[in-house]
Amino acid sequence: MTTPPAPDPVEAMERFLARIAPYDDPAAEPVATVDLRVGRLRGTFPLTERAARALTEALNRWADPDDAGRCGDCGGPLGQDLVCRACGRLDGIFGATVARHAQRVAERGD
Repeated sequence: MTTPPAPDPVEAMERFLARIAPYDDPAAEPVATVDLRVGRLRGTFPLTERAARALTEALNRWADPDDAGRCGDCGGPLGQDLVCRACGRLDGIFGATVARHAQRVAERGD
């Protein structure tokens, strides 16, 4: 089994800026600069106002694939198994169903 290569944020930024470049004003001046350093990789990216807005929007829209929401009881983060990492409660309708079933089994003495 081979390990997938580590992500390259410098290359990802280059691809992102290349995708939005055709829609930007060629005369637009940079309003910000992003410097990325990952190990030996380096990248300096001047951003126009449009590129800065696009990057901000992309970062704000990103959702961690491990984010399963918040606990309805304490507000802590839920794991993929819907168990709250803060209080240990199994959350949601599935959690309530499992909790009711566990209670019935405990009452029967199974």
